[in-house]
Amino acid sequence: MNPFALGPRAIAIYNVVRYMNLYVGGAKYLPATGPAIVAARHYHHAYDGSALVHGLARQPHLFVALDWTNSAFARETMERACRLAQWPVAIRSERFADQGDAAASAFARSETRAYMRRAISYGAELLCRGEVLGIFPEGYPTIDPAGSPKTRDDEYLPFRPGLLAIAARAERAGAPPIPIVPAGLAYAREGSRTRVTLRLGAPLRDATKRPRAEVLAELETRVRELSAP
Repeated sequence: MNPFALGPRAIAIYNVVRYMNLYVGGAKYLPATGPAIVAARHYHHAYDGSALVHGLARQPHLFVALDWTNSAFARETMERACRLAQWPVAIRSERFADQGDAAASAFARSETRAYMRRAISYGAELLCRGEVLGIFPEGYPTIDPAGSPKTRDDEYLPFRPGLLAIAARAERAGAPPIPIVPAGLAYAREGSRTRVTLRLGAPLRDATKRPRAEVLAELETRVRELSAP
């Protein structure tokens, strides 16, 4: 294991031990070796990643967005941490849809394309190394102190095609077909703590050979089913 990944893992362990009762189902569906993408529901800005980092048998590299940082210090700190953990970093273009959001970010609108290209390239590189990449295809969680476009607790956003672009790029670079493992996350109160159930499902193994819209629709359906209470 990359020793620098212990930082994010330590945070995940803290979140789980301090706040969560974590249950994991379907662990057999994550390949024991070789590249894989885990495509998960995005409900909580901190707990989702903690569940994946702590709950998966193989340490995942999380695909993260940092446009929520609102100072040069926070941006530099988070970018450094993600580099050390080998987590791809993207910037969501929606953050700059109006001047108010742009003013709240430490990033600039002009940086979005370059960051996305680098994130896709780095994600493919990790897959070519045989690593596991964790992605939240909705792009935004339900619970987020920086704000979310979701208006209901049970709402899902359309899944974005970025994970398929990453898989296709890795395969063009020589990686074997990339399995995409759907992952559901269900939340409930359990006494004074939060019960988090992480469920994995059978992987999609032909994702880059089929129409993107068809694959994303199937993946979203399966993630929803796996996230049922």
